Amino acid sequence: MAAYLLFKSVESRIHSCRYSQGIYKGIYCDWSEPISGVSEIIKLKPDMWKEWIAQTKCFLENDQFQSYRPTIDRINTDPSIGYRLSNIAMLPFGQNSYKAQAKPVYAFEMGNNQSNVIPTFRRYDSITDAKKDLGLPKLENDTGVFTNTQDGKTFILQSSATTVGEQSVELDSNESEQKVYTGYIPIGQVEIDGQLYTINQPFTFEQMQIKLKNQA
Repeated sequence: MAAYLLFKSVESRIHSCRYSQGIYKGIYCDWSEPISGVSEIIKLKPDMWKEWIAQTKCFLENDQFQSYRPTIDRINTDPSIGYRLSNIAMLPFGQNSYKAQAKPVYAFEMGNNQSNVIPTFRRYDSITDAKKDLGLPKLENDTGVFTNTQDGKTFILQSSATTVGEQSVELDSNESEQKVYTGYIPIGQVEIDGQLYTINQPFTFEQMQIKLKNQA
């Protein structure tokens, strides 16, 4: 079972990096097929392999609850270093997910006023903090779609990497139905009876990415 879980984890990383899926866009992977990755880890990283076996036992003893499943984690998050033998370690799925959620995120509030095309934003230290402040039990970032709060506000959640343009938003491949949104671009002004009005051109889109300069 430990070898099988390691094979599936290596296979998943290879596939995600090769096809630039979501957060794996631009991340280097040293393996082209999973067998070589599994063999190298078992032979050349015996301590990691022992930890993997121990965590697999824990996974099985806890009814294969996902939080206990062993995963491959990068030690240095530099995309150019990526997944290579010298830069990987075993980390339980639950800790890996928490580590991902602990990264800063930006919440962009999208105005309902058609003339308000520049959203205001807030920076949170983690997606957990964003969930608590916005009052949402489930919140995902980097999907490029809108999230509505109970008080009628609309937000887009983005990681720091997406906000500064280091990676692009990508909808989940399991998304069964993409929502279509409408936005407005001011294209001119007209004066009627001494009153100045803004003319807006509507446009539709399925997802959005907002990029900020000089943000980290």
